[in-house]
Amino acid sequence: MFEISCLYNRPEFWTIQNDAYNDWVASPSTNPLEPWLVQQMKDKHNINVQGQYYFVEQNGSLVPVWDFRHSGENAGRSNAIVYAKKIKSTPSPNGSDNLDWVELEKVSGDLANRIYRVETVKGLPPSTVSSSLDFVPVLSMNVVSL
Repeated sequence: MFEISCLYNRPEFWTIQNDAYNDWVASPSTNPLEPWLVQQMKDKHNINVQGQYYFVEQNGSLVPVWDFRHSGENAGRSNAIVYAKKIKSTPSPNGSDNLDWVELEKVSGDLANRIYRVETVKGLPPSTVSSSLDFVPVLSMNVVSL
């Protein structure tokens, strides 16, 4: 996940999810945290990694996780993580090949109480979780309400 608040009130704010996704797809790696790709995002778009968004398996279900413990302003804060559950969902108005827009609420963690995943570009949620790092090509703007 990249911090994009620095782009607010600039024209780039409204296209950054598409621009960054296109740069990622053009790269040879599927890992959005590849160091050279992170540097490219910083150099080209002036955005920095804020955290990670991934899924874990709990009690036989996939649980979305927003983890800000390792980078950005929350680096080193052991409680800068949230496990969430979906409470509302709507198809992306930008087409069915984009992830649904969702409202989620905290199950555990202290990063946020409510999360809104909106302005998604492409991607599909994983059907299973692997013990290795498998990345699904998803780029989405996540508005985190603290």
